[in-house]
Amino acid sequence: MNRYFQPTRRALLNSYRGYFSILLADDGSPDVLAAVDLLVDLPLYHCTVTALSVVSQREAGSLALREACLDQTRSRLEQAEICAHTILKGGSPAEVILQVAEELSPHLVVMGATGLNHAFGILLGGVAERVVERIRLPILIYRHPYRGLRKIGFFTDGSTQAEWAAKYLGQFPLPDEAEIYVVHVLPPLSIHPILKRRAFQSLWPGGNGKAREISLRDADEILHKATSILQKHGLPTRAVLLYGDPYEQIRDYISRAEIDLAVLGAQGLSKGEEWELGSLPRKLLHYCPCPTLIVKRKPGLLSRIK
Repeated sequence: MNRYFQPTRRALLNSYRGYFSILLADDGSPDVLAAVDLLVDLPLYHCTVTALSVVSQREAGSLALREACLDQTRSRLEQAEICAHTILKGGSPAEVILQVAEELSPHLVVMGATGLNHAFGILLGGVAERVVERIRLPILIYRHPYRGLRKIGFFTDGSTQAEWAAKYLGQFPLPDEAEIYVVHVLPPLSIHPILKRRAFQSLWPGGNGKAREISLRDADEILHKATSILQKHGLPTRAVLLYGDPYEQIRDYISRAEIDLAVLGAQGLSKGEEWELGSLPRKLLHYCPCPTLIVKRKPGLLSRIK
């Protein structure tokens, strides 16, 4: 049996009854329509979804269309017995989304990856990119189509941000059939911090057994820490250890394992800071084939999820 295969059985759960607030940036795109499909499938019984549509000056002629999209979204959510509100504003989309997110402080912000006006071949739209770089809240960047939420990839590097992301995911309203694959990647020697190189030399030619044992023990601790957090919330987990370039390994694993949602932690920003998301989260947001949930540290947020 694979030493990194650690299945657990979820105890019989009641439906998720805690309060959970969501801000949905609704531009009427296929990505957002797929995100709504996800929301109506989640076990949300005491939830408020605020659908926000922002019309820029050059899109002023599409006001009626945006109103119709908001009405459609609200109707779909209300049919699923989810409390829904709509907001229609004018202005710069990224700036308005950030402003409303700051005012409402929801548990989750949801956006489509590309929007309606993206150029061919661009996998992450400019509005989504600007928002995700600057926002200090957990944000889900969604890509269509919606295929259910059975396999979730939680990617951990053992950092405090990853630990906080695990705690957030443990309290996230997931369907009962969802299973979490906890993944850690041992990077190549060339990109690993110099103080750790000796411990990782055995993973490549010329290494020694003792260094290999140390590196695997560190990886075991990282995987154990994340799985323990998730299992405390009754979530089924499988731990996976990969070797190589973190981005390439994660991207390939997502496709190979048919992951429905990728989750990882990222450094939160203080006011005035931009473009500090980190190279790995940024690459995944641009090129990951599935929706991506980026969890940024925000003190006090978890205490509001009861």
